[in-house]
Amino acid sequence: MRLMISAVALGLLAAAPSFAQSFEPGVYLSTDIGRASISSKYADNSGDATLSAAIGYQYTPNFGFEVYTRGLSLDPFRGSFAPAGYYPDTHYGIAALGTANLDQHFRIYGRLGIGRTTMKGNRPSLSDHDDTDPIVGLGVGYAFNRHWSLNLEGSYLTKSEVSLLTFGVRYQF
Repeated sequence: MRLMISAVALGLLAAAPSFAQSFEPGVYLSTDIGRASISSKYADNSGDATLSAAIGYQYTPNFGFEVYTRGLSLDPFRGSFAPAGYYPDTHYGIAALGTANLDQHFRIYGRLGIGRTTMKGNRPSLSDHDDTDPIVGLGVGYAFNRHWSLNLEGSYLTKSEVSLLTFGVRYQF
Protein backbone atom coordinates (compact mmCIF):
# COMPACT_ATOMS: atom_id res chain seq x y z
CA MET A 1 0.00 0.00 0.00
CA ARG A 2 2.77 2.47 0.93
CA LEU A 3 4.73 1.58 -2.19
CA MET A 4 1.67 2.17 -4.36
CA ILE A 5 0.97 5.57 -2.78
CA SER A 6 4.63 6.59 -3.18
CA ALA A 7 4.54 5.55 -6.85
CA VAL A 8 1.36 7.58 -7.44
CA ALA A 9 2.89 10.65 -5.77
CA LEU A 10 6.07 10.38 -7.85
CA GLY A 11 4.01 9.90 -11.01
CA LEU A 12 2.03 13.04 -10.24
CA LEU A 13 5.22 15.03 -9.83
CA ALA A 14 6.74 13.69 -13.05
CA ALA A 15 3.58 14.35 -15.07
CA ALA A 16 3.09 17.92 -13.85
CA PRO A 17 3.05 20.49 -16.64
CA SER A 18 5.68 23.20 -16.51
CA PHE A 19 3.59 26.36 -16.75
CA ALA A 20 4.63 27.74 -13.36
CA GLN A 21 5.53 31.22 -14.66
CA SER A 22 3.12 32.81 -12.16
CA PHE A 23 4.22 30.66 -9.23
CA GLU A 24 5.62 32.36 -6.16
CA PRO A 25 6.84 30.24 -3.22
CA GLY A 26 5.36 31.10 0.13
CA VAL A 27 3.69 30.34 3.42
CA TYR A 28 0.05 29.25 3.51
CA LEU A 29 -2.63 28.65 6.11
CA SER A 30 -5.44 26.16 5.67
CA THR A 31 -8.42 24.89 7.59
CA ASP A 32 -10.64 21.89 6.85
CA ILE A 33 -13.87 20.37 8.06
CA GLY A 34 -15.08 16.86 7.33
CA ARG A 35 -15.88 13.37 8.57
CA ALA A 36 -13.64 10.88 10.36
CA SER A 37 -14.48 7.17 10.24
CA ILE A 38 -12.76 5.43 13.12
CA SER A 39 -12.24 1.65 13.03
CA SER A 40 -12.30 0.86 16.74
CA LYS A 41 -14.25 -1.68 18.76
CA TYR A 42 -13.96 0.74 21.71
CA ALA A 43 -15.97 3.53 20.08
CA ASP A 44 -18.93 3.60 17.73
CA ASN A 45 -18.20 4.28 14.06
CA SER A 46 -20.87 6.88 13.43
CA GLY A 47 -18.56 9.17 11.45
CA ASP A 48 -17.50 12.00 13.71
CA ALA A 49 -17.02 15.55 12.53
CA THR A 50 -13.36 16.50 12.17
CA LEU A 51 -11.67 19.89 12.16
CA SER A 52 -8.10 20.67 11.17
CA ALA A 53 -5.71 23.56 10.74
CA ALA A 54 -2.32 23.71 9.04
CA ILE A 55 0.53 26.06 8.28
CA GLY A 56 2.72 25.15 5.35
CA TYR A 57 5.28 26.30 2.84
CA GLN A 58 4.98 25.76 -0.93
CA TYR A 59 8.61 25.50 -2.14
CA THR A 60 7.94 24.82 -5.82
CA PRO A 61 4.77 24.38 -7.88
CA ASN A 62 5.12 20.63 -7.23
CA PHE A 63 6.41 20.34 -3.66
CA GLY A 64 5.53 21.73 -0.24
CA PHE A 65 5.20 20.66 3.37
CA GLU A 66 2.93 21.49 6.26
CA VAL A 67 2.56 21.16 10.00
CA TYR A 68 -1.01 20.33 10.96
CA THR A 69 -3.37 19.35 13.77
CA ARG A 70 -6.70 17.49 13.53
CA GLY A 71 -9.50 16.78 15.94
CA LEU A 72 -10.76 13.27 15.17
CA SER A 73 -13.53 12.85 17.70
CA LEU A 74 -15.62 15.84 18.71
CA ASP A 75 -18.22 13.75 20.60
CA PRO A 76 -17.65 14.01 24.39
CA PHE A 77 -19.60 10.76 25.00
CA ARG A 78 -17.67 8.73 22.41
CA GLY A 79 -17.31 5.10 23.44
CA SER A 80 -19.44 5.40 26.59
CA PHE A 81 -21.47 2.32 25.68
CA ALA A 82 -18.60 0.28 24.21
CA PRO A 83 -16.18 -2.09 25.97
CA ALA A 84 -13.36 -0.39 27.91
CA GLY A 85 -10.46 0.60 25.64
CA TYR A 86 -8.85 3.33 23.55
CA TYR A 87 -9.87 5.25 20.45
CA PRO A 88 -8.09 7.95 18.38
CA ASP A 89 -9.04 11.45 19.50
CA THR A 90 -6.56 13.98 18.04
CA HIS A 91 -3.67 13.87 15.58
CA TYR A 92 -0.87 16.33 14.79
CA GLY A 93 2.13 15.99 12.52
CA ILE A 94 4.13 17.03 9.49
CA ALA A 95 3.52 16.03 5.88
CA ALA A 96 5.11 16.46 2.46
CA LEU A 97 2.73 17.35 -0.36
CA GLY A 98 3.41 16.55 -4.01
CA THR A 99 1.26 18.53 -6.45
CA ALA A 100 0.43 18.15 -10.14
CA ASN A 101 -1.12 21.28 -11.64
CA LEU A 102 -3.68 20.30 -14.28
CA ASP A 103 -4.24 23.88 -15.47
CA GLN A 104 -4.14 27.35 -13.92
CA HIS A 105 -6.96 26.51 -11.52
CA PHE A 106 -7.13 22.75 -10.87
CA ARG A 107 -4.53 20.60 -9.17
CA ILE A 108 -4.26 17.13 -7.68
CA TYR A 109 -1.97 16.37 -4.78
CA GLY A 110 -0.70 13.57 -2.61
CA ARG A 111 0.13 13.67 1.10
CA LEU A 112 2.70 11.57 2.93
CA GLY A 113 3.53 12.30 6.55
CA ILE A 114 4.01 11.22 10.11
CA GLY A 115 2.38 12.39 13.31
CA ARG A 116 1.23 11.61 16.81
CA THR A 117 -2.27 10.37 17.53
CA THR A 118 -3.68 10.75 21.01
CA MET A 119 -5.44 7.55 22.00
CA LYS A 120 -8.13 8.46 24.50
CA GLY A 121 -9.49 6.03 27.05
CA ASN A 122 -13.26 5.69 27.06
CA ARG A 123 -13.27 5.21 30.85
CA PRO A 124 -11.89 7.54 33.55
CA SER A 125 -9.65 4.72 34.78
CA LEU A 126 -7.80 4.55 31.41
CA SER A 127 -5.14 7.22 30.98
CA ASP A 128 -4.59 8.65 27.50
CA HIS A 129 -1.44 7.85 25.51
CA ASP A 130 0.14 8.90 22.18
CA ASP A 131 1.10 6.68 19.22
CA THR A 132 3.25 7.45 16.18
CA ASP A 133 0.90 7.32 13.19
CA PRO A 134 1.75 7.67 9.45
CA ILE A 135 -0.73 9.52 7.21
CA VAL A 136 -1.32 9.19 3.46
CA GLY A 137 -3.81 11.08 1.32
CA LEU A 138 -4.96 12.22 -2.10
CA GLY A 139 -6.78 15.42 -2.90
CA VAL A 140 -7.96 17.89 -5.52
CA GLY A 141 -7.83 21.65 -5.32
CA TYR A 142 -9.29 24.62 -7.17
CA ALA A 143 -7.47 27.97 -7.04
CA PHE A 144 -9.55 31.12 -7.49
CA ASN A 145 -6.36 33.16 -7.68
CA ARG A 146 -2.80 33.00 -6.34
CA HIS A 147 -4.00 33.45 -2.75
CA TRP A 148 -7.32 31.57 -2.29
CA SER A 149 -8.12 27.95 -3.06
CA LEU A 150 -10.51 25.16 -2.04
CA ASN A 151 -9.45 21.56 -1.32
CA LEU A 152 -11.19 18.19 -1.14
CA GLU A 153 -9.05 15.41 0.35
CA GLY A 154 -9.27 11.80 1.42
CA SER A 155 -6.66 10.77 4.00
CA TYR A 156 -5.89 7.67 6.02
CA LEU A 157 -4.08 7.32 9.36
CA THR A 158 -2.49 3.91 8.89
CA LYS A 159 -1.83 2.80 12.47
CA SER A 160 -5.04 4.01 14.12
CA GLU A 161 -7.11 3.10 11.04
CA VAL A 162 -8.90 6.43 10.69
CA SER A 163 -10.32 7.45 7.30
CA LEU A 164 -10.81 11.18 6.74
CA LEU A 165 -12.79 13.01 4.08
CA THR A 166 -12.30 16.77 4.37
CA PHE A 167 -13.21 19.97 2.54
CA GLY A 168 -11.34 23.18 3.24
CA VAL A 169 -9.97 26.53 2.29
CA ARG A 170 -6.34 27.60 1.87
CA TYR A 171 -4.80 31.07 1.83
CA GLN A 172 -1.27 31.50 0.47
CA PHE A 173 0.59 34.68 1.40
